[in-house]
Amino acid sequence: MVRMMPAPIYLDNSATTQVRPEVAEAMSPYLTQQWGNPSSIHKAGRLARSAVDLSRARLARLLSCLPEEIFFTPSATYANNVAIIGRARAVEPAFSPPHLITSAIEHPSCLGPAKYLEACGWDVTYLPVDGQGLVDPRKLCASLKASTEIISLMWANNEIGSVQPVQELANLAAERKIFFHCDAVQMPGKLPMDLRHIPVSTLSLSGHKFYAPKGIGVLFVRKGIRVEPLVFGGGQEAGLFPGTEAVANIVAIGKAAELAFDELESVPEALRAMQGILLKKLVGVRGIKLTGPADLARRLPGHVSLVVPGMEGEALVMQADLKGVCVSSASACHKGLMQPSHVVASLGLSESV
Repeated sequence: MVRMMPAPIYLDNSATTQVRPEVAEAMSPYLTQQWGNPSSIHKAGRLARSAVDLSRARLARLLSCLPEEIFFTPSATYANNVAIIGRARAVEPAFSPPHLITSAIEHPSCLGPAKYLEACGWDVTYLPVDGQGLVDPRKLCASLKASTEIISLMWANNEIGSVQPVQELANLAAERKIFFHCDAVQMPGKLPMDLRHIPVSTLSLSGHKFYAPKGIGVLFVRKGIRVEPLVFGGGQEAGLFPGTEAVANIVAIGKAAELAFDELESVPEALRAMQGILLKKLVGVRGIKLTGPADLARRLPGHVSLVVPGMEGEALVMQADLKGVCVSSASACHKGLMQPSHVVASLGLSESV
């Protein structure tokens, strides 16, 4: 008799999510039956264009914005680079050097562009966070200069679950007419994002963080905000992201956005319940310490991150894997790096699990 191995317990949704059956079903025809190019004017092309337009409308509903403010991208990394570097290319600074403000716990796809601009001569401020991974709006105010052109702060952190006071931070930028970019990759389906009232200039999403496949992202660009492309070619996505659209993936992220919107009341509640169970069981173990906000109102629903004194994060991940439990140590985007997470280091700790 062959002994069946139990299915793994997957607790790594901040790294990537499984494609939902509804999403896979929605995208399937565009892989096999409806393969038209959205730029073609024949019937096959028009059907593809309609599918892209529908997904754009679904993302706009999720974000409470206009469909024409939604741009499909190959990934959130690409979106973040275009938002930050593309904005830097678009501005004509009144002061030299121009100034950018970000935080010490941003995703590498935002820190990378900041460091690139710094190497190009920009003045860059990396705001510290408090012991719970939160940016103090007063420190943002104190860092502002006459030369400040860009502020880039993430909405929710993938490693420690901290949810920044984006409404207040974005208001500070808007009052001073400063461009504000927000990496919101971890937000869809967990917390509402009403961009009618939160004055971000640009905002990025990634499909594989909310049950769509890898290889598709979104950049929201508020109407009237100027951002330059990083690559050039065709006129797709208003020229900001040229290249033939990945229709199946666009359909997928549109369906995922529809599901996230429709379930925005029930899913966060369920995630909070599971989060409470995990916290109760784990935080009570001697030596284990929660990272990120203890106040769950300031933490992503369903997110739990811990440090275990005396244990190397990677070793603990492997031990959990041998037990059939999938977790992460630091960010899954740090491919091949065996150094402590910059996020956890910013809290004064060694490495999270």
